[in-house]
Parts: sequence; structure tokens; C-alpha cells
Amino acid sequence: MDAQIADMAAAPAPQGLSRLLRGSSLYLATNIASKIVGFVMIPFYASYLSTDQYGVLNLLELATQVVAITFGLQSLGQALTRIYNDQTSEADRLSVVSTAMFATLALAGLVTLFGVAFAGPIAEATSLEGSAALLRLAFVAMFFSSIAEVAMIYPRMQDRVWFYFGYTMVTMVANLGLNIALIGWWHLGVWGFVYSKLAVAGGGSAFLLAGVLGRVGTHWHAAIAGALARFAGPLIVSGGCYFAIHFSDRLFLAHVSRAEVGVYSLAYTFAFVLSVIIGDSFSKSWGVSFYSLASGAGWQDRFVVVGRWLVFVLGAGAIGISLFGRDVLVMMVPPSYDPPMLLLPLLVFGYFLREVGDFFNSMLLIGGGSGAVGRIAVVGAVLNLALNAVLIPPYGIWGAAWATFGTWAVYCAICWVAAWRTHRVAMHPWPLAGMLGLSAACLYAREAVAPHAAWVRLALDAAVFGVFIVVAVAFYLRRDERRDVWVMARKLLLF
Repeated sequence: MDAQIADMAAAPAPQGLSRLLRGSSLYLATNIASKIVGFVMIPFYASYLSTDQYGVLNLLELATQVVAITFGLQSLGQALTRIYNDQTSEADRLSVVSTAMFATLALAGLVTLFGVAFAGPIAEATSLEGSAALLRLAFVAMFFSSIAEVAMIYPRMQDRVWFYFGYTMVTMVANLGLNIALIGWWHLGVWGFVYSKLAVAGGGSAFLLAGVLGRVGTHWHAAIAGALARFAGPLIVSGGCYFAIHFSDRLFLAHVSRAEVGVYSLAYTFAFVLSVIIGDSFSKSWGVSFYSLASGAGWQDRFVVVGRWLVFVLGAGAIGISLFGRDVLVMMVPPSYDPPMLLLPLLVFGYFLREVGDFFNSMLLIGGGSGAVGRIAVVGAVLNLALNAVLIPPYGIWGAAWATFGTWAVYCAICWVAAWRTHRVAMHPWPLAGMLGLSAACLYAREAVAPHAAWVRLALDAAVFGVFIVVAVAFYLRRDERRDVWVMARKLLLF
């Protein structure tokens, strides 16, 4: 790996793999800290919110995000990254950032006005009957959150990962304190959660916007705005499709029971840890770096190195969450929140496949537009809606879990084939298939033994996890990669 990293650093790319690894590591630390706080708060929410109220929280998120994606808010950030990297002068890059920020302000304002004006019909459509006033406040909070999200992209492109870390920690602590006070002390329930989000997002967006515009200046260029809109167009479609895949199962389940939405959503939150801790940590650095890494001869081979290690780390994370997640969940929440056995692993490995698919999907933006990304997303969304419609009415949350897994499996396969046809990225699927088979065997063996004592279950989980790592290192990794794992493990032990 050291030699591979050296080769990549020597490639004619402004941002080398070392920057990618350094950034991903700090983003990883940030996401782990955030998730630890989130897990600590789960018993708190379970004590002060019913499963019905927890379902309402998820439906609020669904309603606001559907509207935001429909209008393209979340696509502006991706367009900003691409158009920024297309510029050849620093002045042009600064103009791109400034124009993107003003475009975000205008678009977020329009989206918020739409959401506030039509909160009643939106609430009815998303099973939030009687919650129109709460939904209006959630749309205002979304306005500030969207500005903060786009404003944070510029520091990431500047490799200011410590700034990102500090900002995230401060806002996390503020949000935590407000949630405890408003929900636990003043007993405001779901209203307290939304008030907390509004206060933190409002203050954070004002701070970030002032900082970014202070650095880049206040410029508006119609040509740049047009380029942003053209690139963001297909991504609006893909964003809406991905959101449908993420959340449409909650809408189908809501017609069965909002309490089932709460149970499923909590299991989904644990499964999504894989995407937040590993996938998001990687993508925050990869998303602003891969354009520059895809330069010079042999960049496909450099991407294969990154992809193989990503699959290995994702696989280890997925089996770890699958083994330990349910034991932790059972200890943290009342029985009313307890999900069925093996539901969590099914969701976790669905998102394992989604993250692998996203890696290949990002390659389709290299040297081309965003049309292919949009088309793949449409296929995934149509498939997911069909699976939800067929599986959820008779099978409930089990049907939702299988629909999620099946959708991301097909998505991963399509993205893999598309990356091969477009750029001839020679990363073979058989090692991934072997890792999925090994994971299934380990989980099946673990579920065949069901001890009652909690400490025995945890010890057994640790043993199965150790077997998985040993076998994966022996058969998935190449000889030079196994040597690198040994070197890194030895350094950690000495540390």
C-alpha cells in the first residue's frame, strides 16, 4: 500500500491520495463522535417520545426533503464542486463559489415559501394529518440547514478539515443541549426537536455564509449560474430518486401503522451507521478530490486501489454493525422499539452495496455530464417503488427491508457495469461476491446459536467478527495488501 500511495502521490494530480486519506480520517472521527452522541440519545428519545412520535419525526424529515430535492436544493452542492474544478483561474473559482451561494439563498427561499404555503396538503400526503404548523416550522429550519450544507463545501474543497471538525462539534453540542432541555425538561416532544434544529441551523448558517462570502467576495455571474443549473438538472432527478429509495418505504409503512414506522426507522438508523461513519467520511473527501485524482495516465488503476480498500473497510464495518448492533439496540430501548431478528443485517448490507455502487457512480461524472447518473437513479427508484408496493402490504417491515436490499444490489451492479464500459475500470466483482457470501455464512452461524445471557452473546459476536476479519484478510486482500494490514495493526498496537 505504501508503494501504491507513493505512486498515486507522484501522479500529476493537485490532490493526492494522502490528502484523501487524511481528510477521510478526520471526517471519520467527526462522524464517529456524532454517532456516539446519537446513540447516547436513543434511550432519551425512547423515554420521552412514543413510537408514534418517533414516526412523526421521520415523516417530517421525509416531507421537507421531498420538497427540497424536487426543487434541486441538494444538487447545487454537487454542481458547485464540478464547476469549481472546471475553472483554470482562482478568480473564476471564487466567482463560482459566490454565485453558488447566492443561488442557494434564492432557491432555498423559494422552496421554503412553497413549503410554508402548501404545508397542509403536504402534511396530508405524508400521513402527517394535523401537523401542518409543525411542518411549516420544519421548512424554515430546512432553509437554514440547506444554506449551511452548501456553505460548508468551500472549506472542504480548501482542505480545511479541522475547521469542519470544530464547526461540527460545536453545533452537535449545541443541538444536544437544546434537545435535552426542550424535550426532557420542558416536555415539548417533537416540537422541541424542531425548535432545536431551527436554532442551531439558523446560527450556523449565518456564521458559515458570512465566512464564505468574506473569503470569496460577493459576485454573481449569469453564465456560471447557467452552468450550475445545467449540471444540477439531472442530479435533481437522481436526488429525488435516491430520496424515494431511502424514504418511500416509510410512506408505505405509514399506511400500515405509524408505530411500525417508528420501529423500522430506529433499525434503519442503526443500519445507516455504515453510510454515515464509513461512506460519508469517505465521500466528504472523495467528493471534492476525485476529479483531480482522475488525471494522468493510469488513473483507473489508482481508482481500483481505492475501491478495493473501500470494499474491505465497508465489509468489516457491515459485519460489525450487523453482529453488535442489535445487542446494543436491545439494551438501549424499550421492547416496543425492538426490531425483528436479522432485519438489521439485511438493511446494513443493502447500504454496503449502495456505498460500493456510489463509488462507481462517481466515475460517470469524469469527463462527461450527469445524465447517466440521473438515468441510473430513475431505474433504482422505479424498482424500489415496485418492490415496496409488492412486498410491504403483506410483509410489513420485512418487505421494506428486502425491497431496500434488492434495490441497492441492482443499483450497485448497474453502476459497476457502467463504470467499466465508460472508463474500463478493471475491478472484478468476484471478491465482493465472496465477501457477501462470507458475511452471510457468519451471520447464519451466529443466529444458529442464541444464548440468553448478554455477555455470552457479546462474546460470541466478537468471536464471529474475529473469524470474519481473519478469513477476509486471508482471501480478499492480496499479498501486498495483507502486509500493509499487518504493518498498520502493529503500529496501532505499539501506539
